[in-house]
Amino acid sequence: MLQLPTPLVLQLSDGQLLRWTQAMAVTLRVIAGRVWVTRPGDPDDHFLDAGDQLKIDARSRALIGAEGEARVAVDAA
Repeated sequence: MLQLPTPLVLQLSDGQLLRWTQAMAVTLRVIAGRVWVTRPGDPDDHFLDAGDQLKIDARSRALIGAEGEARVAVDAA
């Protein structure tokens, strides 16, 4: 299992997509910009602005997309 330094801060460019798969639960926190998150089995897409956060459960997958420049932090939940 990959051990992440927390928080792991990621810089995303406009339109950049990130596939997220991790064995442990994490919290995605938007530091700057706007991202959307979609997950298999979740009927809703989640649009997050600076200051918003979303928990991603252990062993789940997510697709994270940037709308404009965005910076996100990933913390162990």
